[in-house]
Amino acid sequence: MSGEVQSMEEEARDRSLVELGEDWILSKILKSLKPISEGRLQVGDDAVEIPSSGLLVVSGDMFFASTDAPPGMKPRQMGSKAIVSVVSDFAAKAAQPLYFIVELGLPGKMRGDEFLELWSGILEAGRDYGGEVVAGDTNQALEISIGVVGIGVSEKPIPRGGARPGDILAVTGMFGKTYTGLHAAFHSNLEERWRPLLDAIYNPRPRIREGLAIGRARLATASIDSSDGLEACLFELSRWSGVGFEVTDPPIDPLAREYVSAYNLDVVEAVFRGGEEYELVLTIPRESFDEAASILKGLGSRLIPIGEAKPDRSIVAWIDGKTYHLSGRGWRHFSHP
Repeated sequence: MSGEVQSMEEEARDRSLVELGEDWILSKILKSLKPISEGRLQVGDDAVEIPSSGLLVVSGDMFFASTDAPPGMKPRQMGSKAIVSVVSDFAAKAAQPLYFIVELGLPGKMRGDEFLELWSGILEAGRDYGGEVVAGDTNQALEISIGVVGIGVSEKPIPRGGARPGDILAVTGMFGKTYTGLHAAFHSNLEERWRPLLDAIYNPRPRIREGLAIGRARLATASIDSSDGLEACLFELSRWSGVGFEVTDPPIDPLAREYVSAYNLDVVEAVFRGGEEYELVLTIPRESFDEAASILKGLGSRLIPIGEAKPDRSIVAWIDGKTYHLSGRGWRHFSHP
């Protein structure tokens, strides 16, 4: 830890944001931002100038501690997750994130060092995925809330609505880890063997490299990220593309399956309705699949075929010899009191 950062944390330790004040918060934020152009509007002005030489792609998301932070999540992880949720959307559209605008709601009782952790998580995640935080705002709130708008570029974004009958349905990773990880966190099942499941909820990683690579090769006909769960993704791809899907090889993570068996959980719920896996769900023409899989293998990643698109609009999955007709369930806001 640098002397400057250590001094900032010592200054903030055991002092609430009410005691430190808005000017202190803004000074830490503005000091950490980098100018992005030689234009007339500089860091700290009422707005920011954004240079562009390509097609701009914009996405946004919100993080609320009460609904989006599992038990035990640290402020740095909260900040990172807020960025990850937006970057995952960019990954699905084959867009490179460049800039982030961040709106912070902060409880007055929050300690200054906790705020610095939160802000560091935001900055580090943005830079990890090729972007910079360039503007935003702060306000006092009842809980930690983070609104993020991302701005990026893409040569040819991949839509939700391009899947065709016969396309291979594929994903970039296995499912079930976040569902079982949340169960482990809420039930204090913190044994070392479940650590990868917990890591999936505390330190999610978007598939931005994979999305950009598939986009450059122009091989996918449709793409979506799995933040709302695999079943919800299939429903959206079906709705936008006018096709159905048959899932013949469900992407069940082996450790998640072990956890499901150990705690008598529903494997369909775990795999299809967990959400926040941040994997990509894609459709790829059958003749292009091997090329797409080879591209991701070159990145040290996998493209996993799990089924195919069908002419009718039904969504069917085969798990352990049983047939399940899926209707689009998954995470939905305003579905809980």
